[in-house]
Formats: sequence, structure tokens, C-alpha cells
Amino acid sequence: MVASVLVAAVFVAACVGGGDTGSRYEGLAVAPSELRQIPHMVLSDTAGNDFGLAADTEGQVRLVYQLFTNCPDICGVQLAQLASVLSRPGAPKNVQVLAVTVDPDRDTPEILRAYLDQFSADFVGLIPRSEQQLTDLQNALGSLASIKIFDTTPTTEHDHSTDAEADVAHGHGVYDVGHDGRVFAFAPNGYGYAQYPYPTRQSQFDHDLPILAVIEPDAPAGAGL
Repeated sequence: MVASVLVAAVFVAACVGGGDTGSRYEGLAVAPSELRQIPHMVLSDTAGNDFGLAADTEGQVRLVYQLFTNCPDICGVQLAQLASVLSRPGAPKNVQVLAVTVDPDRDTPEILRAYLDQFSADFVGLIPRSEQQLTDLQNALGSLASIKIFDTTPTTEHDHSTDAEADVAHGHGVYDVGHDGRVFAFAPNGYGYAQYPYPTRQSQFDHDLPILAVIEPDAPAGAGL
């Protein structure tokens, strides 16, 4: 199930566009008619403070990535790649990774911070304040909705999925999360011009981030096309 969700995420992203269509970006270019601005939403950071996705990142390239700390593979690969890209000599300095958990039931501020610190202490960890806010964020990004995936294999004594769902209601439990695997890139002017599904080559980030980084904060939408 998780694999199919991630494949779907790549498919949806691939429908956006790409570097082989004459775009200036080597990532998946967003069509002019599909441009979105970074959501003007306030989430909680791992220090328990308010964090405005737009207001607290003015003048920066924002790389918004959805993840969960129990992710078995892809989340860690994406974060490690971003950390590597941003630590390379000559990488633009005005780039901020905004890592939003899609599993706020289990990803406490402490857990999320410890997880991100394995890759970079500079990554901003963000926690939606409700399931509705997470849904609103995903709608604003144009991403696929995240879903909890329970083990529905019945045991000899009872239906395991019922216990799993009850556990989650109390803030814990064993389940997986299917979510959109794209990195959504927003330029300093707030517009999202490119997206990066898994897998994306490091060279694509190396090529695109300097282009995004020099777009002025007050530039019109067409400046990044």
C-alpha cells in the first residue's frame, strides 16, 4: 500500500512538467497555470513556538517536505540528500528546509527534532496542530493526502486493526503512513516553481537551487518561469 501511494505521488508530480520540456529547471517544473504560493499558515516548531511558513521564511527558498520519523526508507534518503546538497561549497545560503510531519500522533517535538538532527540541525521541524490543519496544508500545496495504514491481519484472538486504531487514539500504536514524496520548492517571492519527487538526482538540486535563490522577494510570479 505504501509503495503504491509513493508511486502515485511520483506519477502526479510527473504530470506537472519536467526539465526535458524546455523548462529552466531540472526538477519537475510547475506549469504557469498551476503556480501556487507558499501557504500562509502557522504551525508549531520543535521548540513549541509558532512558525509561519511564509512569514518566518521571507527572502528564502523554502523546501517543504512531508515526512514521518518511523519512515523505513525514503524520508531519510530525501533528508540526507538535501543535507548533502546544502552543505556543498557554493550552495546558496538562503535555502530553508521545512520538514512537516504527517504523523503528529507519534512525532512529538522531541522525537522530530532528534530525527532531523541526524541530518541537519538547520532543518526546521514542523508539527500540524490538528488533522484538519494537515489536510489544509496538503490541499494548499497540491499534494496527495497522507493516510495511516494499519495491519489488518486478524489474529486468532481478535482483530488487530481495532486495537491499532484504539492505540492511535491514545497517541501511540503501530502503523505506517503513506504520503506524498515530493519536495515542494518555493522561491523567495513565495511561488512554487519546481518539485522534486523521489528519486531526484543531487545534480538537479545543484542546478535549480541557485536559480530559485536569486529570485527577488518582490518579484512577480513570471520571474521564476
